[in-house]
Amino acid sequence: MLFVLTCLSIICGGIVTGLLGALGGCDYSSNTYRRYGIPIYLFLSACILIHHWQVSAILLMIGIFYIGYGIPDATDSGSWLGRFCYKLCKGNICWSNVLARGIIGDLIATTLIPIILIRHNYILGIVVCYAMKMVFATLAWRDLGEFTFGNKRLLWSEFIPYTAVGLATLIIIYL
Repeated sequence: MLFVLTCLSIICGGIVTGLLGALGGCDYSSNTYRRYGIPIYLFLSACILIHHWQVSAILLMIGIFYIGYGIPDATDSGSWLGRFCYKLCKGNICWSNVLARGIIGDLIATTLIPIILIRHNYILGIVVCYAMKMVFATLAWRDLGEFTFGNKRLLWSEFIPYTAVGLATLIIIYL
């Protein structure tokens, strides 16, 4: 029974972070949902289960979500990371997107290192962080369509990667 509740908590938490991530990226909505909502939600989840000051490293995600990963195009100058990756990849849009979002995935994973060390779940931590990074790098820039939540039109390409961030973090926290 405890395992079922743990799994439900992880899945529901992943959905919450996915919705916060997608809300933070939709039109007529604030980036605050993503930049602050996800890290604070995950930090509070960690505080409930792990009574250690090092879980505050999760809050570093706030700064990571401020970096952004937009690649420059005709309508947008992109983020500094996106511009760097675009130059590094010599204008190749596909590889620029993968690289920029992969770097963001790596940075997110580094905020989870203290929890991995506290919980002594090294292999699980590495596998989960790698999976989260791969989802982030390969899906966050594709056109996967949209869905409606409340009165907002959200993108699957934002919901799925931020769900992966939440799932990875909560798996490391709970297991």
